[in-house]
Amino acid sequence: MAAQKPKILLSEGSSLSSREAITALGLAGHRVELVSSNPMCLGRFSRFVSRVHRAPASGADPDGYLAAVIEIVKTDHIDALLPVHEQAYLFAAARKRLPRGLGIALADFEAFEQVQSKAGFAILLTQLKVPQPTTDIVRSADQFAADRPYPFFVKAAFGTASAGVWRVDDARQRDALLVQLERHHAFAPGLLVQAAVTGSLERTQAVFDRGRLVASHIYRQVAEGPGGGDVLKISVVSAGVRETVERIGQALKWHGALSFDYIRDDATKTPHFIDANPRLVEPMNAWLSGVDLPGALLQISLGEAPPVQPDGREGVLTRLGLMGLLDAARRRSRRRDILREIGLLASGSGRYRSSREELVPLLTDPWCAIPLGFVVAGLLRAPAAAARFSETTVTAYSLTPSAVRRLRAWQTLTS
Repeated sequence: MAAQKPKILLSEGSSLSSREAITALGLAGHRVELVSSNPMCLGRFSRFVSRVHRAPASGADPDGYLAAVIEIVKTDHIDALLPVHEQAYLFAAARKRLPRGLGIALADFEAFEQVQSKAGFAILLTQLKVPQPTTDIVRSADQFAADRPYPFFVKAAFGTASAGVWRVDDARQRDALLVQLERHHAFAPGLLVQAAVTGSLERTQAVFDRGRLVASHIYRQVAEGPGGGDVLKISVVSAGVRETVERIGQALKWHGALSFDYIRDDATKTPHFIDANPRLVEPMNAWLSGVDLPGALLQISLGEAPPVQPDGREGVLTRLGLMGLLDAARRRSRRRDILREIGLLASGSGRYRSSREELVPLLTDPWCAIPLGFVVAGLLRAPAAAARFSETTVTAYSLTPSAVRRLRAWQTLTS
């Protein structure tokens, strides 16, 4: 008799990372349940999803969200809870309130604080002597207005999907941004001001078992989409980056998923680390390259000690067709551009030549056609609405500054 599959609950169903985790777990023979504030979330439309549970948005109402998740875990006898987005930070803060026996892989809250905050991450990189762009942490308007070379980037303490990141090309943009930042009292938690580095954007994802690297993967952004996300990406192998990621995970004694962005300098080929995400990020390029990140996360969540996975294949080109359509609409807001992009995707030509679909794999999961058709219809009706699709999705899963303050209050009360 075959072993019974564990009951798996994903922490949200709206993000691209959630949608791709569903596919990877489903192709491995699992069925999953989702938590979502949006009953029509992207992840709902999959043959691998058995149920969607309603809950408040974790950013708008972290207390209500946590209470709903705990009730779902108890009543549905969930074996493993996989935090596929920023809810990992929330669960780390509420660790002592989670049901006993629940399978979940979480680092200590103190470790989350070091990578969730952009200022904290910059300090960690300095301590570990990991290359990063020239970086200042500024806490006042005077510090922000100091002379520095252009262009540079300004990053809020917390942000999701490139929200809270601004590029400044000249003094006029700097001064305009300064007014905005002062209006929102953005200096108190510390802002990161970081020099621009010319090079390619690469992202690396990993799963750790209490500081032991279990699986990792790297891909390079080939085509940028809305919000700085990816339309096309290609798998990369780099022993040096893998060693750096392993060193960071060991220093943090990390347990669970951990991802990083870095710029590989065109001139020196040095990888300059610029961002950390203490969660699983869009794992299907890895899966199609031979690295099973969601599977590794599930195993350690259930208390298993999986063997280390080798590097995946290099040069695997994948696409996120839905993001390509939003990108086409965002760039020129013309229906003919959207129709042309649909043609390129359908024929696998142009920039999509030799790529594999990772976000809405219609051949393996035909239900993906429903949200894809909805987006196409919406874009053809109003191409300028492309930005609203991304904004609505991010709101469903991101943590707001007020939510972060609430999580820290939980931690203070339970420590």
